[in-house]
Amino acid sequence: MVTVYPKGTTIYKPEKCCNGYTVFPLAHQGKPEVLMINMNGQIVHRWTADSSRIKGGIVRARLLKNGHILTLRGAMETKGGVQEYDWNGKLVWEYVPSIGNPHHDIFRKDNGNTLMICREEVPEKYKEKIKDPRRRNISIYSDVILEVTPDKKVVWEWHEYEHLDINRCNQIPASRDWRAGPNNNTISDWTHTNTVQALPENKWYDKGDDRFKPGNVLISLRQLDLVLIVDRDTQEIVWEYTGDYKGGLSGQHEPHMIEKGIPGEGNILIFDNGASPQKDLAHAGCSFVLEVEPPTKKVVWKYEDGERFHSNFTSSSQRLPNGNTLINETAGRRIFEVTPEGEIVWEYVHIKGFSTRSYRYPYDYCPQTKALGKPRELPVIPPQDMRIPPTELPIE
Repeated sequence: MVTVYPKGTTIYKPEKCCNGYTVFPLAHQGKPEVLMINMNGQIVHRWTADSSRIKGGIVRARLLKNGHILTLRGAMETKGGVQEYDWNGKLVWEYVPSIGNPHHDIFRKDNGNTLMICREEVPEKYKEKIKDPRRRNISIYSDVILEVTPDKKVVWEWHEYEHLDINRCNQIPASRDWRAGPNNNTISDWTHTNTVQALPENKWYDKGDDRFKPGNVLISLRQLDLVLIVDRDTQEIVWEYTGDYKGGLSGQHEPHMIEKGIPGEGNILIFDNGASPQKDLAHAGCSFVLEVEPPTKKVVWKYEDGERFHSNFTSSSQRLPNGNTLINETAGRRIFEVTPEGEIVWEYVHIKGFSTRSYRYPYDYCPQTKALGKPRELPVIPPQDMRIPPTELPIE
């Protein structure tokens, strides 16, 4: 019987890492919370959600420059909402949309507005266009993207059923698109959007490519194995990507354009889950992190590790300022950092629950983290030094 199970920080090479604080929501039994850990895995700050008005776990958390944490709670089938807490855990803003259930992702724009994804049922007049008789008489759900101001006014919305061909789907009997609803009725989760981002300033637009105009909206439709960019002004789809690496995307999460000043700037980083592949069995049981050059759709970098790297649900990746990539392998309950060459230089394992997404922030990202001061950075090199003696660690 195994008596020692490695958890916490299991690998750490400070000189090769982009050192900072890692923030992630933790889904487990008990109070919904967001943790901030240092490189040695110690909890340096936590936020606990207020459950008096909104129930459910925290599925997304983003640290803001003022030290507040923006969180999303709930799931596609349950009424959730967006909550913002200050550094001390006080609820300072909350939004519960009247259109559908918010789920999977939120994004705070520079102007203070918030983008979010809400689930909604496709109206009957759009379902009349369905050719497959199996789909025509069941409930079909897609999503609407909302942009909400700080005073809770909806200033932009994009209903997917108005812009996508409803006959475009990957569904087959018993696939991930067909399942039972809350009343045991059959429903089709047609799009299952899981990511939204307002494009940052980028070199492609600077060179005259209007498809990548800052502020245009990037979204990920998991069920269609599809990433889209929508022109915010015209509401037209101006770019799409399904991929061709080992058969193309399969249940991807967290595509986002890398910001200026970070290696790979302007490219789109995607966590390709390898979930229920229908095109190529090379995807089966394997996940990939892909860096795609948008104008050419060429894969210019990738991380893979065969069957040792696989998460068939949620997960994320983030390009760091030193060129490393932070990867959240949700199903494996680990967050790790790899160099451009693929070397794992930091790894954190948690067994209390699982984390849907994670983000690394510099020590001086906001006034509150800067005030914490730079923590000690003690190497962890397995297997000899899997655990650091407690006497060498500062008290939390």
